[in-house]
Amino acid sequence: MIRNGKIEEPVRGAMLLGKGPDSIQKIVAVSDDLETSSGMCGSLSGSIPTEVGQPHLLISEIVVGGRA
Repeated sequence: MIRNGKIEEPVRGAMLLGKGPDSIQKIVAVSDDLETSSGMCGSLSGSIPTEVGQPHLLISEIVVGGRA
C-alpha cells in the first residue's frame, strides 16, 4: 500500500484485474531490481524448465479486487 508517496504495509489476498495490453500502456516506471528464479511451464508434452522474473512496476491505474 502506498500512502502519500511512501511505501506502507503489503496488500495480501488481493487480485489485480485487467487486460495485459491495457496495463502495459499504464506503466509509469520500472525499477532496477530484477530478480529471476527457476520455474516450470506445463505443456501437453510435459513440464518444461523456464526462468521467471520481473522488476517492480509503477502502474498509473489498476483495479484491485478480491478479499483480504
